[in-house]
Amino acid sequence: MLATKDAKHALVATKTETEPKTPAATTSFTTPNGVDLIRLPIEEDDEPPSDKAPRSIFHIYTKHEVHKCLSPTVDPSKERWSGPTPREQAMKRMTKKERKTIGLPLVHADDNAFFLHRPYLALHMPPRVLYMGNSKHGTKPAVLIHEGWFWKEYKLQLGPSIAKQGVIDPRGVVAWVHNGGDKTALKADDRKLKGYKVRKWRLWGENGKDYVHSVAKNSKAGEGPNPDLLGDDPPRPERADEVVYLRWTSPLSRHTRRYHFQYASIDFYWKGTGTVKETRRCGSLLRFNHLKLVAQLPLCDSEKEKGQNQETCLGDKSGVLDLFDTAILRLVEEHAPSMLEQDPFGDQADEDQTSIEEDQRTKISKMKRSRLYQVIVATATCMIITEKEKRHTLRDLILAAAEGGGGAGS
Repeated sequence: MLATKDAKHALVATKTETEPKTPAATTSFTTPNGVDLIRLPIEEDDEPPSDKAPRSIFHIYTKHEVHKCLSPTVDPSKERWSGPTPREQAMKRMTKKERKTIGLPLVHADDNAFFLHRPYLALHMPPRVLYMGNSKHGTKPAVLIHEGWFWKEYKLQLGPSIAKQGVIDPRGVVAWVHNGGDKTALKADDRKLKGYKVRKWRLWGENGKDYVHSVAKNSKAGEGPNPDLLGDDPPRPERADEVVYLRWTSPLSRHTRRYHFQYASIDFYWKGTGTVKETRRCGSLLRFNHLKLVAQLPLCDSEKEKGQNQETCLGDKSGVLDLFDTAILRLVEEHAPSMLEQDPFGDQADEDQTSIEEDQRTKISKMKRSRLYQVIVATATCMIITEKEKRHTLRDLILAAAEGGGGAGS
């Protein structure tokens, strides 16, 4: 595929659903320099990849009202409007109790899932933590998500350093030993982490109940290490390996749902899409729930002069996060190949079809463990939370205005 400037290729879509369409044709032509160029379908041919193309579908479920689990498997009990039945809830509690008794994690591990944990610490706003798994227990933290005011900006801190032992304590926040300094130091270096002390008191609902009680008990008895005392030779605080900013580009424009972030020198845009046709009741209102991710790539001079600024959609689905792995892999191979371990024999022409398919599956597996994939999932969760909070805030304002208007007339 040709790397073209201002040509945007959609990699992801959330909460969308379309009817099957006929495959869109590509056009090819030759430049004066003798280079063959292939043009992908334009915006009018907003087509997803073939159904046979590898993709990852994540079903988004809420945990305890504030956490979210992005699971590749469907939970039938949560797909129903009425939720799980009393019998299903009893069986779930019994299973957790049995697993806890024999020392196993409370839930079956799923390395292909993601878990977004929102720690609660009174009088503080600690960042959300995205884990590589379906629970925060026994999994590795991948991304710290700091929320800005009024949904304007999100700061994502990521890298292997965050997954090191002891960086994230049992409360789900950064341990005080890895605190990067005061507000001035944290603002000067956005890779530094903000740590939180273990207080002697704890409010109802705060995370890490057993951990806080054990620290308080050991401190009172004078036993065990104190996580808040650095000592004479404190360890060097860990820092994030990379920082990515997801920013609301134009809050007061026509594109009020447009967010931008940059990774590996590629510009990505989350944006709303109105191309989805929802056939269910009140389906026309659901267009404000649909999102897609597009990547902006460099254009050659000849196409820039023609003013060709096309966009092709490579994914859609209803009520879930749909990642088109083949499109993301193609983007990584062409513009960030260092994320993959290149096969020195990958260009051999005598490989059979089975070997080629196995090689693609291997590359997709590696790509799904890359930081780019983590950033895409993290920004997707930010967009899902942001758009929901915006809709609820707008609804509350409309209801408050209606109630105020009704009271004024009485």
